[in-house]
Amino acid sequence: MPATEREACIAEATADLANRAADFDALDLLHDLTYHANVLLRVQSAGTTVVDDRGEVHYATASDERCRGLEEVQVELGEGPCLDIARTNAVLPPIGFCAGSPGEEHWPRFAPHAREAGVVAIAAVPLRTSDTTVGALNLVNTGQPVIPVTDLRIAQAFTEAAMGCFAHHHRVNGLKQVVSQLEGALHSRVAIEQAKGVLSERFHIPLDEAFARLRGYARSRSLKLRALANDVAHGRGPSELHLQR
Repeated sequence: MPATEREACIAEATADLANRAADFDALDLLHDLTYHANVLLRVQSAGTTVVDDRGEVHYATASDERCRGLEEVQVELGEGPCLDIARTNAVLPPIGFCAGSPGEEHWPRFAPHAREAGVVAIAAVPLRTSDTTVGALNLVNTGQPVIPVTDLRIAQAFTEAAMGCFAHHHRVNGLKQVVSQLEGALHSRVAIEQAKGVLSERFHIPLDEAFARLRGYARSRSLKLRALANDVAHGRGPSELHLQR
């Protein structure tokens, strides 16, 4: 049976998430997970949230500013699907947020923010090791049809590949080191947000495009996104990311 182009891309994405060099960067892996989910699944946005060693959930990555805003407002409110799934071991099928919907009943303070952002439904898949859940991959639909069950299964395969990568590299030290590396990713996220702002102002482009340029440059040259973002945020970095005078 011949494979479709999408099936081939899904297989390549799964392999990309599972196989990393020994010194791989956790934030790069989470951004790649977000990217593959957004491009290959039937969603309009995707992102990840991570649980720290105190049990608090934090925004980690987002495919666009809308998704980042949705993740951050849930953290601020202390409620929402992305928070709940980051702390549980269950897959959340797509849940709507229109008036009187299950989403509004479960998360009444978050629901108005979801509707204002044009959200039709949110689904989520836990990021879990063999020991515990350490976060979630969040999937956002702003139009119909919502993500089907088959795509949720693909999302699970993506998250299992990514978490398997952590497990492979931290087999000796186990969960504690995985959590430590994910917390390091949360700190790295700050430099990326700063770099996005710098590029947005420098080139007069939206933040989403600024991040696409930053990530595209890092991937095309096998650079760690965190290191590149730190350089850009501090006025350094490659000439391609500076205005030509």
